Amino acid sequence: MASAAAKKSATTVKSAKGEKARAKLKSAALRVMEQVGYHKMRIVDVTAEAGVASGLFYHYFKDLKSLTLEVLGDFVSHSLQLEDIEKDVPKGDWYERMLAHNRLVVHSYAERPGIMRCLLQLADEDEDFSGLLRQNFIEQLSWLTRQMPKLFPEAAMSEHQSMMVAFTLAGTGEMVLRDYYINREPVLVAEALDAEQMAELITVIFYRGLFLENPPSEKLNYTANLEKVRRRKN
Repeated sequence: MASAAAKKSATTVKSAKGEKARAKLKSAALRVMEQVGYHKMRIVDVTAEAGVASGLFYHYFKDLKSLTLEVLGDFVSHSLQLEDIEKDVPKGDWYERMLAHNRLVVHSYAERPGIMRCLLQLADEDEDFSGLLRQNFIEQLSWLTRQMPKLFPEAAMSEHQSMMVAFTLAGTGEMVLRDYYINREPVLVAEALDAEQMAELITVIFYRGLFLENPPSEKLNYTANLEKVRRRKN
């Protein structure tokens, strides 16, 4: 009879191998979705990409939908690691703080446009996932809305009004990213922007909309000329 320690060791090894196999399937699914989208993804595509037998798929996932939801859910949750996003941002530097958040979003679109398309498609089809995506977006903005009463004490903004302002400004940037990286709107992609230029553009527009002033000029490159875009005083 095997000892309790031996049984525990065997279970641990089996569990570790199982987690490794699940991770391989999830990584493979992410790559396949980027290439063909989740509507065209097949189980055999995922297992072939992962280098495992097709029959093993159902040992770890109920079906493709459950795999898709888990993979895309993990992808979304990565954007909430605020301590990592802001780790190199100087304290009190609001432009750099906004830029750090926007860099993360822009790189997601620029590097994984196929995955971002899948996120939006699945949100249209699955109510629970749509709720997860909306909640993620709101949580991304909550760090700012919590600070707005301190930033603008004379405005006496309510929590709801702060969220509406932040949501409106951020929503504009999201629309640009979708049309640039996913829809490839010809008028937008007529000239190629790298991820840093796009992140700077969105941050400057957000900063100007929130603070009603330009960011420090020494921080700007692609948008430096926008400092001259001002309403002429009568």
